[in-house]
Amino acid sequence: MPQVESGGVAIDYEVLGDRSRPAVLLVHGFSSGRDANWLRPRWGKALDETGFSVVALDLRGHGRSGRPHSLAAYALPRFRADLVAVLDAAGVPSVHVLGYSLGARLAWDLALAHPDRVRSLALGGPPATGSFAGFDLDAAKGVAEASPGSPTARYLGMIDAVPGNDRAALIRVAEAGRRSGWSPLSAMPAHPLLFVAGGDDPVAGPTRELAGRIPHAAFVGVPGRDHITTITSRIFRDAVVDFFAAATPAGRPDRG
Repeated sequence: MPQVESGGVAIDYEVLGDRSRPAVLLVHGFSSGRDANWLRPRWGKALDETGFSVVALDLRGHGRSGRPHSLAAYALPRFRADLVAVLDAAGVPSVHVLGYSLGARLAWDLALAHPDRVRSLALGGPPATGSFAGFDLDAAKGVAEASPGSPTARYLGMIDAVPGNDRAALIRVAEAGRRSGWSPLSAMPAHPLLFVAGGDDPVAGPTRELAGRIPHAAFVGVPGRDHITTITSRIFRDAVVDFFAAATPAGRPDRG
C-alpha cells in the first residue's frame, strides 16, 4: 500500500474505486485501523457500489502507519497535517469525510482548518462528552493503579484487545486527545453535518443534544448498538451513503 511522509511519520493509506467519482475520506477510531473499522465491515464496498471513491488511512500510532512515542507527535495539528498529506498524495482536492469516535473529532478539526477540502461531515460515535474524558496518564503507564471500570481501564482494554497494537504509542494518543479537549459549540464547521450514535452507546444522548443545537445538523440513532457494534450497522451505512449523496450535486446511482 502507498505511504506518504508527514512530519517525519509514514502514513499508510489506500484509494479504492474510480478516482473520477466524488471521494469519501474514512477516518477510523482509537486503537483501531482502516481494515477493522471500515474495510472488513464493507464500508468501502458499499460506498464504491453507490458511486463514490474511497480514501482510507491508518492514523499515526495505528495500523501500518508510523508509531512515534512522543506526546507532541499526537497533537491535533499533526493529525490534521496527516489527513491533508494523504489527500494531496491521493490527488483528491475535496472529500466527504466519515469519522468515527476519535476520527469524528479529527474530521471536525479538518473541516474547521481546511474548509475548502471538505464537502460534508458524517460523524459516528463522536466524543460529545469530552475527548478522552477521564483518561489518567499515570494510571495508564502503571505509575498509579487504574480502577476497574474507569475510563483509563476501558481505554487500556481497547488497546490490548487488538493484536499488534503499540500500547506506549496509543497511551500518548489518548493523553494528547485529553489535553486538546473538544468544545464543538465553540466553533462549528459550516458544512452539512450528520451525527450517528448507537442507542446503547453512552454518547448517544449527548450527541443527539449536540445535533439539536446545530441548525445544519441531523442525527440518526441506531437501536440496540453500542460504541463498537454501531460500525457494522446497515442503518448507519445507509444513512451515511444517503447523506453524502444529498451533499453531492451530481447525486449517485441507485442501489442495485
